[in-house]
Amino acid sequence: MKSRSLIMCVTPLQMLIAEKIIELNSDESFDLLVLALIDNEKYKHYYHRLKQKCINSLYIVRKTRLRDFTDYIKKLKDNGLSIQYQNVYLASIDSRHFQYIVSKNKSANLYTFDDGTANIVPSDAYYLNSKPKLLKRIVWRFFGLKYYMKDLKNLSILHYTIYKDIPNIIENKEYLPLFPDNNNNNNNNNNNNSDTHIVSFYLGQPLTDISKGFDFSYVESNISKLEIDYYYPHPRESVYPKGNYQLVESPLIFEDYIVEFLVNNPNTNIEVFSFISTALLNIMSLDRVSVNYIHDAKIFELHQDFYNLAYNSFGVNHLDLDSKEIFMKNVVNIHN
Repeated sequence: MKSRSLIMCVTPLQMLIAEKIIELNSDESFDLLVLALIDNEKYKHYYHRLKQKCINSLYIVRKTRLRDFTDYIKKLKDNGLSIQYQNVYLASIDSRHFQYIVSKNKSANLYTFDDGTANIVPSDAYYLNSKPKLLKRIVWRFFGLKYYMKDLKNLSILHYTIYKDIPNIIENKEYLPLFPDNNNNNNNNNNNNSDTHIVSFYLGQPLTDISKGFDFSYVESNISKLEIDYYYPHPRESVYPKGNYQLVESPLIFEDYIVEFLVNNPNTNIEVFSFISTALLNIMSLDRVSVNYIHDAKIFELHQDFYNLAYNSFGVNHLDLDSKEIFMKNVVNIHN
């Protein structure tokens, strides 16, 4: 009999990684819990795709109020996800909802996987071992929550990572590539083809999560310095800056969209620009794709560790929009 496992996700990217974990562990039967940060078509697309590989599944839009936690526990029971599992898989180790489930499955084998670059940037919250203050810990204990972020890191038997040879929050890790070695199934390098042309994408993200000053007008003033053909919005963006570009609407996350775009446009090379989106690191190995991080002095100061990691460990170019200076390392020039 197959062992029963639960895999838990917070973002569409995590669901994409979860698909690969389930395929890799075909000797296990999986249940699925998705705790969506926002309810939209991208989330639903990946949830419905992933649930086909699972026995029981539950999709919940996250609510942060403490009084909603009781309702969350009830939904787990009503949907058959309150059983004892042999294996538990999760990415967002800071989630109280997930920490609760691990606390209730103390005898389960715990496995973790990447939550974007939170696992690899040393200054990120995942490298901290903070716990709630005593009063909040007492309240959470009342709900049955005993394990926090540090505990989950210590309990993890194995960590699945999409970043090869990069230090992670979990020392024992296994590389799990998002794309096969032949990535977009087009091994012909078209860079020297006279029919090849280049299109550019700006990959959006909710920068106001960092600071209210990084609103759409901030983005608009900065990306106007670039020649952008397509604007690909983040699932949580609701307002888009004005510009001479085409807005892309798709149920796919950017990683899947780019692969599909490359297949459908075999004579096109792609340049991608973004401030700090981790998706650039996820697609940089694809044929005919060049990625570039952009910044000004304000955002560089806040995320210097990330830009340095992208530059030193991944060899990603970054462009200072104030000075127009391009910092390049291990550059593959698709313009040749």
